[in-house]
Amino acid sequence: LPVIYVGDTVADMYTVNQARSLQPEGTWIGVGVLPPHVQETSERSEAYRQSLQQAGASLVFSNVEQLTPEEILSF
Repeated sequence: LPVIYVGDTVADMYTVNQARSLQPEGTWIGVGVLPPHVQETSERSEAYRQSLQQAGASLVFSNVEQLTPEEILSF
């Protein structure tokens, strides 16, 4: 079974990367969620989204409730 790790910081995405390196036989999916304070402007949201992706997030949402079974299965 895949492991889905949801976090809102770059450090969280680094944790997923570390897990991948320690257990490469597993499927590790890093999901980033934009914290409310970065959603005040679209520029800040986009910059943070890019930071999470560069750190290893496979998906990034503005709200954890957007992580639906359909989203998981489509990955």
